[in-house]
Amino acid sequence: MNPVRLLVLFALAVAAAGCARDRGAGVLEIIAGEARSAIEAYVDAVNAMDLDSAGTFYSDAPGFQWVEDGAVRYGSTREARESLAALGAMASSTRLTLRDLSVTALGLGSAVASCHFEQDIGIEGGGGFSYSGAMTIVLRNDDGRWLFASGHTSTAVTEPGERP
Repeated sequence: MNPVRLLVLFALAVAAAGCARDRGAGVLEIIAGEARSAIEAYVDAVNAMDLDSAGTFYSDAPGFQWVEDGAVRYGSTREARESLAALGAMASSTRLTLRDLSVTALGLGSAVASCHFEQDIGIEGGGGFSYSGAMTIVLRNDDGRWLFASGHTSTAVTEPGERP
């Protein structure tokens, strides 16, 4: 084979491989964006006190769990949804705020997110409480819908009057 032709074919192969890598990176960015949109929709549902809708973001797949401050808080989707229902019965308002949300696609059907969160909960008749800290969420794509497969929060420990 002609050396010039061989060099041209090699250059084309390298260029094609680079394009495929760029397309792969683009797909992962799209997946991360879809997972981010699901998290934002969950936050919107919580803030609207539409807690039934918020509960639908938890995956029904086996193995769901939510860990808080180093201990399994909810060992099943049912327990997590019951907690949202209890929040609805207790609270008159809630405000969940996420800061520095980072979402990374792990593949075509999974992603992981991390952020800082602050949750303010108002109680009927006045008063309430708030807490904040770090959150991670593992998401899976289930029939085109991004759902929380597991999650974690660690609350920040601060001095009275300080904010993390």
